[in-house]
Amino acid sequence: MITIHQPNITITGDKARLTADIEIDGENRPLWFEVDAAYAPYLCAERTDGFLVGLLHWAMEHRHDIVCETPVSADLYFGLTVNLIPALAKNSAVLYPVRITAETDDTPIANAGAVGTGISCGVDSFHVLAEYTDPPKPLRHLKLTHLMLHNVGSFGAGEKGRAIYLAHVEHVRNLARDYGFTVIFGDSNMADAFPQNFLYSHGYTSAFPVFALQKLWKTFFSASSGYDDITHFSLVNSERYGTSSHELLLLPSLCTNTLSILSGGAVLSRIEKVRKIAEYEPTYRYLTACGHTPHNCSTCRKCRRTILELYAIDMLDRYRAVFDVDHFYANRNWYFVRYLSKYWQGDPFFVEIYPLLRKRIPWYVFLRAGVTYGPQVLYRRIVNWNKRRPKNGGKRMAPQKD
Repeated sequence: MITIHQPNITITGDKARLTADIEIDGENRPLWFEVDAAYAPYLCAERTDGFLVGLLHWAMEHRHDIVCETPVSADLYFGLTVNLIPALAKNSAVLYPVRITAETDDTPIANAGAVGTGISCGVDSFHVLAEYTDPPKPLRHLKLTHLMLHNVGSFGAGEKGRAIYLAHVEHVRNLARDYGFTVIFGDSNMADAFPQNFLYSHGYTSAFPVFALQKLWKTFFSASSGYDDITHFSLVNSERYGTSSHELLLLPSLCTNTLSILSGGAVLSRIEKVRKIAEYEPTYRYLTACGHTPHNCSTCRKCRRTILELYAIDMLDRYRAVFDVDHFYANRNWYFVRYLSKYWQGDPFFVEIYPLLRKRIPWYVFLRAGVTYGPQVLYRRIVNWNKRRPKNGGKRMAPQKD
């Protein structure tokens, strides 16, 4: 059983922190979200919304029901209990259909009317910036007013994760200075207090800061991070896939009568987004793909993928300020060999660009890749096949004590 106690706001120096004690079978784990003190008036302690959403996926994985001491927004309670939780549990052999015990409140929460989005400086987040920094006249009400960089798990846990987060803070601060964006930096102990795979839970944990600042936002764009468009919507075994696979259900389930969370880019494939941001000048200096540093190592899997996407559409030379383009051209076959191993494993991000690359890859590179990575490819295909486990038939699983 998880009990979410009454949230409270404290101001220390130039920081404001929203905290709730989370009790799990008698063990207390404080969970907090922190911003500059100037944003203290926008923190919401009257509702449990942020903590409930942020912990939901963790609770479903660990089979805990949830009790909230503070009311939950009525529309959010409906979305979670009537639509989202039953649908996910019915299509998973692992996810538990959490019972939420809480009073509901449908009183509108006054907000400042801000429109925001997260800013990681990756392809997905830059696509939202490119679309909504200056939207066409019919969509002027969706013009971005704020960006937010939040630390809820994407950078990892512990001191290493915090160091990566602080490096990204500096990177985003420079972007804001050069292009006039207003950025909110939100820190949290989510990754340390409730560790989980960010890829599978990011739709929930990333909503935690949004609801924490519920008095600021009218609309918040969640940058869709799927490899393909919404035609590939799926609920089956969602605990094994990124939350983008079911965001068409997830995001409407997270809305309230005063806050809309919208998908940014759900109708586009990854390569379509890359084509769009390649015409957006801020990306030439600030695009971040690397899993280790905001300054891109140019050799990790994420960097290789993005370099090859830009190369495939003949836009790579525009990105010399953020990637080691000369290293790529000098070592193209090395990149191609590793690309083919991922393509043969069925990695959807690599499959998508194959039609654009296949004529550029020499025949002997195919041979080298097969000899080098053949066994690994076979193993990976078996692992991927095993992900397609039977559903649980909608049966309610017993709660689990940690």
